[in-house]
Amino acid sequence: MNNKELNYIKENYFSDPAEELGLKLIYEMIDEVLEVEVVSENRRLLRERMEGAVLTLQAIPDISVSELGWTDVRTVGNQEVSGPARNQLLQFTKNIQGADLQDKLTSLAEFYNSPDSINLEGATPGQRIASALSYLVFYKTLTKVISNFNAASAGFNFEAFLAVLLEGAQIQANTGTIADFKTGDNTPISLKLYAEKSVVVGGSFNDLVGDLVNPQFSPHDFMQYVVVMKSFEDKTQGLDVQGDLKFFRFNFTLDNVADLILDSMDKSVVCIQISSEFIQRVSAGETDYDFGATLPAQENMSPEELEGKFIENFTELVNEPIVYTPSPAKPEIMLNLTTDEISHFMTNQLDWSKNDALFTPKQIGAEKRVLRGRVNINNSKDGAAAKAVDSAFGERGYDSRQLWAIRRAISAATAAVNADYSAKTLKTARAEMLAAPDAFADPQTSVEFYNSLTDPELKKRALLNTKGRLSNLQFDLNRGQVIRISENIGQIKIGAVYVQEVLNRMTEELNRSIFSIFQSVKIIQEGTYAFMAGGLQDDSEAEKAINASQEVEGKVQELRPEDNAEVDL
Repeated sequence: MNNKELNYIKENYFSDPAEELGLKLIYEMIDEVLEVEVVSENRRLLRERMEGAVLTLQAIPDISVSELGWTDVRTVGNQEVSGPARNQLLQFTKNIQGADLQDKLTSLAEFYNSPDSINLEGATPGQRIASALSYLVFYKTLTKVISNFNAASAGFNFEAFLAVLLEGAQIQANTGTIADFKTGDNTPISLKLYAEKSVVVGGSFNDLVGDLVNPQFSPHDFMQYVVVMKSFEDKTQGLDVQGDLKFFRFNFTLDNVADLILDSMDKSVVCIQISSEFIQRVSAGETDYDFGATLPAQENMSPEELEGKFIENFTELVNEPIVYTPSPAKPEIMLNLTTDEISHFMTNQLDWSKNDALFTPKQIGAEKRVLRGRVNINNSKDGAAAKAVDSAFGERGYDSRQLWAIRRAISAATAAVNADYSAKTLKTARAEMLAAPDAFADPQTSVEFYNSLTDPELKKRALLNTKGRLSNLQFDLNRGQVIRISENIGQIKIGAVYVQEVLNRMTEELNRSIFSIFQSVKIIQEGTYAFMAGGLQDDSEAEKAINASQEVEGKVQELRPEDNAEVDL
């Protein structure tokens, strides 16, 4: 035993008596944890105590489910600046292994089955724990996103969540694309989240054509659809929800779009019908012919354009004094909704241009359909509009009269859009020409002609001359059709109960790391006691204490990153 070693013990384990934390107090703390006097029994009981301990869901960092925070990606100069909530989530999700969504889903599914499957070559225990924590944060936050909101809001939040996972960004509505977000490599994705039994995937055919004719997500010239089907056990909600998310993926391309639309729901097959005149002219060699250019100016508007008119009407109506019709004697209702409140409601809860459940279908031709500009809001108390209003404003302290006033403004704003639309479009010469018999070839003939074209530019021109594009129609695919054309890219479990199962397995790993530190601390205690009891003569006891202290230092270093290493968390 040399002076250097003695000084090491003194400096590290014997404090100045004036200090609050001295050796005696340290020993008392250790004894308090161990709770017994016999050394061997101490170790046994501590091990049992730690092995019996479990981590709970509350131990996982809680990310605020704030869609506004996640989508706060603004440009300063040429640099995108993320909001704090998005940055917080990104710190965790960037540790999830995988090059794309499919790879990440595989990694996430494997982690559920075995947390040790996340192999970080050369990583310290601390780094492995940090990586595992990232997976747990993903699952906890995803469960909150999926379960704690109505359908429209959950879908919007889900877009934001996956955009962060793939290091991309959401895309603002009404920007001429059917995409909801883009990935870090600029892949455009239209995301659809549905209960497995009620899958209907679609959108504006006009926007889809625009994405294929004039791609805006270089270097990609396709539109990728990711369809997520949720299947939950009955009578579960919130973090108690239990079930699965199944992910499917397919691409619309210039080459396959006609076949996919031909295989869509009956009501949307008409979208791919091509102008008969266009087919005749192009077949005769007139490759620059454009039937659309011969039509009168387009006065009808797309669902997104109509939504803009609806929002204008709603904003004006909702902030006017409103008389509560069921009780006229009561004072007028003044809402004074802010621009931000209205914008948030329109984007996150109502989704007027895409949510067909808001409307009462109308008999149009042979079937009942939802065509914006021609259908009214479903005003039932359990309807989608009422639920959206309650979700957005009910928890903010708005009373029943105010909620009624907001619902009334939605109906009135929609009726105003319908009146304007009818006056401008339904009797126009353009509409009459598009509705003329034999104006368009039948779907099968149209698809055969389209697929016979070898020039990509001619295919683009053909899409611009389809009924769906010229008439601003919507297309839809049902569950069977989606599964038939899609690639199944993964399935993950959702629910706090599954996360807890992983936590229970992780507790064992954490205990092994932490218990070894407690064990070494106890050896320091024993060795130091024995060394002092022997009159500072027994070098072997001193060596025992020194070696144990070095073990503690080494274990702690394992659980923390190097000072000069990049810190992810």
